[in-house]
Amino acid sequence: MKQFLLVIFLLSALYTNAANSKDKTTVEEEKTLGTDSEEPKYSLLRMQNKVIAGLELNVNPSVTLIDEFLVRSVVNFRIGYRLNKHVLTGSLGVEFSEKLMFMPITIDYKYYFNREKVWAPYIYGQAGYSWHLKGNINSRYNTSKYSQYDPGALASIGLGYSFTTTLNEFYFALGYSYRNYVEAVPGPNKEMIRTDRSMNGVAITVGVNF
Repeated sequence: MKQFLLVIFLLSALYTNAANSKDKTTVEEEKTLGTDSEEPKYSLLRMQNKVIAGLELNVNPSVTLIDEFLVRSVVNFRIGYRLNKHVLTGSLGVEFSEKLMFMPITIDYKYYFNREKVWAPYIYGQAGYSWHLKGNINSRYNTSKYSQYDPGALASIGLGYSFTTTLNEFYFALGYSYRNYVEAVPGPNKEMIRTDRSMNGVAITVGVNF
């Protein structure tokens, strides 16, 4: 009888010890799962590898080659793809300069630092081409008597800050921009008199990605 009771006691002790160990493991797993399963406060859109779309306003106070001061404003719709640590996008926009309208098409590259943070600095580069919307100077159908502008290249570089919310990414940047800007005015005998007013200056950019 004593031997039987001793066996029962040992089995009970082993069972109790196993149950306690299991409870400890379960608690630790629940803590781990609770920590990992918590939803992040911010969505950190810049870390997601997927297609993006956004709107951007770019203002360029610039000085031309003939020492004129011009302010160029560009409203862009952009679409692109988030890669590992940067964003590659293309944009199509409407550009306003001296009450004139242009259509710029650009390719942009943006590289983030500390992209896991809510606030993240970045550097960017942009290159593209812009067309005057009132007619192409080189078109054989051009019979206009007003000033026109050659299609011209544009480029900019700079640095900025990106702020991510639960739904969107907002950013601000400051940089340097260059724009080829050649004006053509009808002259005698229907020839076009061209004046190179290419500009360079500050690039101030604000935008949002969805």
